[in-house]
Amino acid sequence: MKRYRLSVCKGSSCKSNGSDSVAAAARDELSARKLQTRCELYRGGCYGFCHMGPNVVIREETGRKRDPLSPEDFQLMGWEGEVYYSHMTPEKMKRVVAEHIEQDKPVVELFGHPDEAE
Repeated sequence: MKRYRLSVCKGSSCKSNGSDSVAAAARDELSARKLQTRCELYRGGCYGFCHMGPNVVIREETGRKRDPLSPEDFQLMGWEGEVYYSHMTPEKMKRVVAEHIEQDKPVVELFGHPDEAE
């Protein structure tokens, strides 16, 4: 069974755009679906895509040794199994938990595209 690490940005722009409610929706949906052992929820730092927030990054846990000084909670690492979601809302977060976390099916139409200008 796949395991995930879900990080919701807590930077000031994302917070002002509703990331606290996105994180609460993730926590509530993980609990309602009994997925807490399958997915750890974190509040990540700023990913640098403030204009696209609230931002959420989900990574498959692969057994990679965790470096406490790693930049992974505040930048995209380009790792296999890493998915970046932008412009998140509580409703979108519930869908991501239901499909990506519970069914292992990332929600492609909600992916963020940081390399594209808005």
